[in-house]
Amino acid sequence: MDDARKPNGAPEAIRAFLALGLDSTSLRRVARVADRLRMGSGAPSATWAPPARMHVTLKFMGELPTATVAPLAAAVRPLVEGRPAPKAIPFRLDAFPTVQQAHVIVLELLDPSGELSELAKKVDRAAHECGLARETKPFRPHVTLARLKRPYDARRWLRPDLATMSGECTVLHVTLFQSQLSSSGPSHTPLARFAFA
Repeated sequence: MDDARKPNGAPEAIRAFLALGLDSTSLRRVARVADRLRMGSGAPSATWAPPARMHVTLKFMGELPTATVAPLAAAVRPLVEGRPAPKAIPFRLDAFPTVQQAHVIVLELLDPSGELSELAKKVDRAAHECGLARETKPFRPHVTLARLKRPYDARRWLRPDLATMSGECTVLHVTLFQSQLSSSGPSHTPLARFAFA
């Protein structure tokens, strides 16, 4: 899909999303779970996410007007900077839409304190105040590990112990990314980053 462009050649809108970034230890833990799954018995054909693209999406904007990038960054910044990071969060293996008809394999963050859900609500509200549509689906914080080539009954493959061995994860920052699609997969370019205290 080609971006609509202004007369000066700049795009009118970009594909964009806001995501939580994991610390390096958490990324290694997530990558180890993905490696165990990929090498495990019964692993189906899949496209696996590289560690560089592992994150927790807070809000996917789809087409974000380029004129809204700066106001959105300004609205999200005070929700993150200077505030304590959410506490360490346990994982569990899951699949979308269901484990029996798995199409996307994820590590879901359990968020027992509700801190991630509350942050997602605040981000959604800030984005709406910048003219973007409100989120309609419930927030399910997760890291995408793989996209399967076809639906698959993953009940035997997704052993819970693979995730429980990975421990917990810690988030460091929120990043506004531009996402560009290509035949070799998406590339994500950071436009703004906000670090927790």
